[in-house]
Amino acid sequence: MTDPSHPLYGRRFPVLSISHPPQRSGHVVVAYRGFMRLRLPVQATSLIADNGRPLRTTFTRAALLELLTLAKECEGTCTDHPGASGNGCPTA
Repeated sequence: MTDPSHPLYGRRFPVLSISHPPQRSGHVVVAYRGFMRLRLPVQATSLIADNGRPLRTTFTRAALLELLTLAKECEGTCTDHPGASGNGCPTA
């Protein structure tokens, strides 16, 4: 929470979902104390940019190349058609 006027100011929470409805204020659903969920206004969090629009992330060229390299390393570990497991269905 980054809004000093909010009672939970300065606290950090795991984000469960973010809503950005058109032409309305969005909200963030966060986990609180492990078993509760809180619905907080996006404007009171660090998920809003200075211009009032939500922050967006972008991939850098270096990050995409690293992801592709990792995917190529994993290419040979998965089979296209795994073998059958167990016996066939019993006939009636």
